[in-house]
Amino acid sequence: MLGPDHPNTLSTRNNIAYWRGEAGDAAGAAAAYEEILADQERVLGPGHPVTLTTRTNLTRQRGAAGTRPAQS
Repeated sequence: MLGPDHPNTLSTRNNIAYWRGEAGDAAGAAAAYEEILADQERVLGPGHPVTLTTRTNLTRQRGAAGTRPAQS
């Protein structure tokens, strides 16, 4: 109803990624955060507080999963 770019939709996706990590799926949570981060940067901007929080959460889940970001 709200659309994929609505802030509430982005927030809900963020919450799902968080609980995925809490359930023990750090790799799945990291992948979800990567997708959310791309959308938040596009919709909210890279310096928005919510975007920065998502970037922090992504880093934590990557650490928990033992993965590193792709090299560009």
